[in-house]
Amino acid sequence: MVLVMSIEVKSTLAAPKRIGGMQSPAFVLTAVGISSFMVTLDVTAVNVALPSIGDMFGLPLSALQWVASAYTLVFASLLLTAGASSDRWGARPVFLGALTFFTLASAACGLAHSVAELIAARAVQGLGAAAILPSSMALLTNAFPQANQRARAVAIWSGISATALVAGPLIGGFLVQTLGWRSIFFVNIPVCLVVLSIAAISAGKPATHRRAFDPAGQLLAVVALFTITFSTIEARQYGWTSPAIVGALAIGVAASLLFIAVEHRRQEPMLPLSLFRSRTFSASVGAAFLYNLSYYGALFVLPVALQAQGYSPLSVGVLLIPMTLSTAVFATASGWIVNAIGARLLAALGMLAGVLGAAILATFGFTSSSMSVGGLLIGMGGGTLPLIVAAALSSLPPELVGVGSGVLNAARQSGGAMGIAVLGALLQGATLKAGLALAMIAAVFLAGAVLTFFFMREGTRPK
Repeated sequence: MVLVMSIEVKSTLAAPKRIGGMQSPAFVLTAVGISSFMVTLDVTAVNVALPSIGDMFGLPLSALQWVASAYTLVFASLLLTAGASSDRWGARPVFLGALTFFTLASAACGLAHSVAELIAARAVQGLGAAAILPSSMALLTNAFPQANQRARAVAIWSGISATALVAGPLIGGFLVQTLGWRSIFFVNIPVCLVVLSIAAISAGKPATHRRAFDPAGQLLAVVALFTITFSTIEARQYGWTSPAIVGALAIGVAASLLFIAVEHRRQEPMLPLSLFRSRTFSASVGAAFLYNLSYYGALFVLPVALQAQGYSPLSVGVLLIPMTLSTAVFATASGWIVNAIGARLLAALGMLAGVLGAAILATFGFTSSSMSVGGLLIGMGGGTLPLIVAAALSSLPPELVGVGSGVLNAARQSGGAMGIAVLGALLQGATLKAGLALAMIAAVFLAGAVLTFFFMREGTRPK
């Protein structure tokens, strides 16, 4: 996969360019693409391994939720902090350090002798993943300064991430069945070492301005993101009105308001609120939230609804192939199509396709024909992510790409968690509510289409 991707990058992007000792931007895209694949894979593959982990430690599946949640919570909580660190210390050292953490944590997961050790190691994995994402976006921005080149690079990156989303359960199932659950963590080690080797010889631009440290902003951002993510993840188990969830939400809202006040008063804040004066950046953040709420909500709703209709897990996987393949193809192709019709129109059309796909499934049910057509259209909506990301990156000043991409990805994580929480509550009742969940997905896709078309601009990077 790495060799094929590298050849494609060299043949489709601009000629190689030396950046700080780097041989070619293809090295950066290769390293970023593989790391994104591994980070995404570790979310989906672990879910397949949970029953085997429970069997080994003699625990029910309900007791293992923190094996998955520890990674997600730490990952979401540290995105802003990691992005700011990338801007302060430089994308390359943060990326290399994050990969090292991720590699060591993967080894610790595979060697864990108890569930407590496994959960702790998963939390460290989440720390590494949180730093990988914004620093990798900064590396891409540095390596591909031209908007059209960057759009294609982000499209390839997004296509790789979408492939990992599809391949995760398959790879995880194969590894667990043939080599045991520990193998899904050990397989990360050689792959991460390859990425470290590639990234070590691919130096991004050094930071041109060492930004001041903002401890209050860092702490408040972590508290706000942690409590809000915790409440949305755990609401399905405890209920939205339980003291734990209400308390977590109250802390999250208070921390968010304090964060805004602190950042507004600081001369050099971690997150300059002036970024949100950019209509494109604000629209991209909103679209990223709506994207994850709708698309990841569909990825959650459809397997549950299909199995409730009597389909086997294998049949569910087959029925979802049109949607997931469509996402990977559209995400990758968007980097080339965008030059013809523009990002705003293409993103809006993709999300409108998602509206139509969800409406088809809500109207005609879960037949093989409706799943093929509706799933393909929802997948096109899912393929709009690189357009949103590229627009956001183009609207950011170079010295704030790290924290800006942290904001974007924090919005995505919040949207995904909110989608699963809200749509999951609908699916706990009668099967008929699956139609209501799909109608909600269609409405969110429609809101995303309106937001991208009317509020996103192209090529608006501030000076």
